[in-house]
Amino acid sequence: MSIEANKVQFRYPKGPIVLDGISCSVKSAGVTAIIGPNGSGKSTLIRLLAGLRTLESGDITINGDKLRSLSHKDRAKQIAFIEQRPNLAFDFSVQRVIEFGIHASRVDDGAVSEALERFELTDIALKPYGHLSVGQQQRVSVARAWVQIAPNRNGYLLADEPCSAMDPKHALQTMEALKSLAQSGVGVGVVIHDLTSAARWAEHAIVLNEQGKLVAQGSADEVFTESVLSSVFDVQIQRHNLPNGHWALIPNHE
Repeated sequence: MSIEANKVQFRYPKGPIVLDGISCSVKSAGVTAIIGPNGSGKSTLIRLLAGLRTLESGDITINGDKLRSLSHKDRAKQIAFIEQRPNLAFDFSVQRVIEFGIHASRVDDGAVSEALERFELTDIALKPYGHLSVGQQQRVSVARAWVQIAPNRNGYLLADEPCSAMDPKHALQTMEALKSLAQSGVGVGVVIHDLTSAARWAEHAIVLNEQGKLVAQGSADEVFTESVLSSVFDVQIQRHNLPNGHWALIPNHE
């Protein structure tokens, strides 16, 4: 089971091609990292996979069904999406924003309270969302998506750099929560800039280049190689094994 992109092409109106013939997938029960240099189309791809943009050509399916055939309600039951920089037109409270996540399933079962506690938001539950720092807003958005998709173990959570403005503690907490969702059966797709973080958390990876083309996809061990990453990012990247069984990918400017 997966979200599959098949020969996807996309361009903005009157602009150049952003994604060129991309075929890739976000698999269920795992974390898939989407990486690439600035301007490679990572954010566009994750939004296309979530059904938030219209393809120029190609197709996207979710668990075998065409994504475009789903109603907004059915799509919301199967896919939760986290923006890199969340934005709301109205100043709802933190708790109210998280409660938006239960509308698709109409089932709470204490999920909102659990999310407030899990993401350390209880103390600011009644605070206006617009008064928060960007990092706090990201945590609220992750909590909302977590509430939305947790009831559906066949669902997917897609996120565009969800931890980019978080402090290290809450970034770790967030990635642990996403990993936990993946272990429960949910497919998690995440745009990540930090290569070491991507290598630590992802079982699978999708690599795009500056031309919006797919360079590699597969398991993290297969994809996160020095040769592939050095070529894509145009800087020498070395892999260093760490004592805890993880490994780091470090740019070498020499």
